[in-house]
Amino acid sequence: MAQAFRRKRWRQEQRLRVDVNGMMAPFVGAAGLADEEVALLAPRLVDMMESVERRRRASSMALPHLAFERNASGRVRRVAEQLRGRFDDLVVLAVGGSGLGARALWSALGPASGPSPMRVQFADTIDPSAFTAVLEALDLRRTVFDVVSRWGDTAETMSQFLIVRERLLKELGAVEYRQHFVVTTDPEHGTLRQVVNDEGFRSLSWPAGLSGQLATLSPVGLFPLACAGTDVAEILAGAADMEERCRTTEPATNPALVLAGALHLAAELRQCRSVVVVPCAERLTGLADWACQLWSDVLGAPGAGPETATEAATVPMRSVGPVQRHAHGRLLTEDPSDQVIVFLRLEEHAHDVVVPEAYADLETLCYLGGHRLGELVNLEQQAVELALAAAGRLAVTVTCPSASPFGVGQLVYLLELIAVTVAGLRGARPWDEAGAENRLSLLDALAGRPGYEGRRADAQRWIARREERYVV
Repeated sequence: MAQAFRRKRWRQEQRLRVDVNGMMAPFVGAAGLADEEVALLAPRLVDMMESVERRRRASSMALPHLAFERNASGRVRRVAEQLRGRFDDLVVLAVGGSGLGARALWSALGPASGPSPMRVQFADTIDPSAFTAVLEALDLRRTVFDVVSRWGDTAETMSQFLIVRERLLKELGAVEYRQHFVVTTDPEHGTLRQVVNDEGFRSLSWPAGLSGQLATLSPVGLFPLACAGTDVAEILAGAADMEERCRTTEPATNPALVLAGALHLAAELRQCRSVVVVPCAERLTGLADWACQLWSDVLGAPGAGPETATEAATVPMRSVGPVQRHAHGRLLTEDPSDQVIVFLRLEEHAHDVVVPEAYADLETLCYLGGHRLGELVNLEQQAVELALAAAGRLAVTVTCPSASPFGVGQLVYLLELIAVTVAGLRGARPWDEAGAENRLSLLDALAGRPGYEGRRADAQRWIARREERYVV
């Protein structure tokens, strides 16, 4: 229903739910967390949320503001409207977090039914065969490319850009080809901003102070969805609703604090050294992949030194679908016991299918008749969760009422805030990217980037240590 998200009652009915029963001793037994252990952590959780709130009010932490950034979302919609109808295809040139968030939104929401939706592709590879195949399948005259890089110093993305630019120049000429690029980058600084200023490309702004994973609710992630016809205002409305729910400093009613606290305690007190994200619907697979990279990126932020950080719960993995759940079932429930399973679940599945009633004389088959496939998917998740509890394994269930833009917006913001909160509990500073920005790229050094000569020499000396006797 168009604009339904503007009604308070509808938003309340569509709110995401976090269930941590599978982490607690009354449900799981001795392996679970005790209420007393959770209570001891509560003051630190309150401190973390108050810190986020202070940063939000001082505008020194960009993440909470993304849900309310109407100027940026308005710009996204206007540029998308200019392109829809004129172009048939949008190809996103991005690697890593710069493209994974947008791909996750796309896999969950897909093309909308609005006017002139564009086909969206993600060219997140520099494998020559795969990248060539993408380009050769396109009508370049009807294709626009979204180049996404915070500073324009990502070697993979910029290589893609240079290849596409040359092809467009040859086919369209030096004037027309400019209309076939949109650049998403820092609004003031960096190589790509200089390119935008020189070439006159359309551009969108990367939010200050955020990595690619944490910028999903900005033009970095929203623009491809807008081109596909999705109402990005509804995505942001879901994020804003979750942001407001997570402002409370009462840990027991704050979804982010409930889940972040449980994950942190599982690592600290139960030595759970990995988090397995299990999307219980194919549409949530991309979000699970993005969540794993988000977890790795944010918990690897500056400041998590050995004196404050735990090495536990820093390895995310993804398992999806009945095939992998059958294959991984024994691993999850029997060995090892150092994992927390996070189920991402849909209450209602789009395009649900009813199983026909047949073979009434076969009790082992006829019971399936009348069930919906979506119902069976959810029952399967419930069965796995119960098996985990019986085996003393820890699990969390996050349920979206549906894979709507509002629901996905809630989920994305919640996962981002949880990662930031757990990182803060570990002593990391996920909003401080100074350390990340100063890391030297071995790829840049090996490819001959000026200024990286010392790093390249170190790499070449290391390569020279290879011995032929170890190569067979």
